[in-house]
Amino acid sequence: MTSAALRPLRAEDADELARLEALVEPTPWTAKDFLDVLKNDWRGRVLEADDGSVAAWAVVMPNLDEAELLTIGVRPDLQGRGLGRAMLDEVLRLIDGENRICCHLEVRESNLRAIRLYETSGFVRVGLRKNYYRTADGRENAVLMRRENGGASC
Repeated sequence: MTSAALRPLRAEDADELARLEALVEPTPWTAKDFLDVLKNDWRGRVLEADDGSVAAWAVVMPNLDEAELLTIGVRPDLQGRGLGRAMLDEVLRLIDGENRICCHLEVRESNLRAIRLYETSGFVRVGLRKNYYRTADGRENAVLMRRENGGASC
């Protein structure tokens, strides 16, 4: 992959995004979930590979003057190439451009790679939801994180 194109999520992406999400997430979003992004006027972004296929994706839900990162993923065969960082940077630019005072997210406690990515992008740990995520063996904690924008506090 030599270049990538960022664009808004489209209805025709829903099936492919659901398929890819199932490859990277134990409790994946469905095609309907991705269509609801458009219906609810949330912010969905897609990063296309050179061949036009989906390489990465993210969804942010605006909530008054805040935002919540609901999902973000990178196609398995393209992981480790900085696409997650590019996708997160795009989402943060979008949030900053809408003058949101902060962004919240939750991440699986075992997902150390994602936690490092978020921390290097200005997110800090603000809490823990015990037994939040389902796993094959039971439940897993969610780390709650927040990034404040423009000196504001949420």
